[in-house]
Amino acid sequence: MTTELETIRDLYRHKADARRLYLRKIWGLPVQERYKDRGATFPSLVDIYLHILDDHRFWFIQGYRRQRFQDYPLGLRMSRSEAERATHDVERLTDEVLGELRPQDLGRKIVPLGDKHPITIRGMLLQLHMGELQHQGELNALLWQMDKVAPFVGYRLWRFPHSGPRPAGSGLKRAGPQPMTRPRRA
Repeated sequence: MTTELETIRDLYRHKADARRLYLRKIWGLPVQERYKDRGATFPSLVDIYLHILDDHRFWFIQGYRRQRFQDYPLGLRMSRSEAERATHDVERLTDEVLGELRPQDLGRKIVPLGDKHPITIRGMLLQLHMGELQHQGELNALLWQMDKVAPFVGYRLWRFPHSGPRPAGSGLKRAGPQPMTRPRRA
């Protein structure tokens, strides 16, 4: 039987795979589109992506390890190889922290450096997961506004790529990452 911590680790592996699809999509756009201020939670697609990385760095470095880290500044220009390196660093950090945890640690409370409010490690991991999902949805909407196909990796298809027939009308003809098109208006 799969433990809660094993499921969390699995979800975080899924998130890393999905994040790499967003990286490829964003850095595949022309430079002016990548850095255009779109009036979202953070100005550009790159700013939103780097914020996702910063969230991981905040929670795992400043929250879990209680050490200071420096946010990426808004408007930072980064080459694709620099973005890949930053993404790899966050994946390594995530693997280190999740690898250190034991099931009993999930209920342990931590207080991020510079904060006064305790949160359980389980709550920290949930907060981080939900925040990334929110920003992926935001990236999807911004890509759709640009008439671009948004990357999408549903957990079920990622976890069980060959798990039988696809739902009728789903458009899912193969296993693995599927592009997500803009929803049609009724």
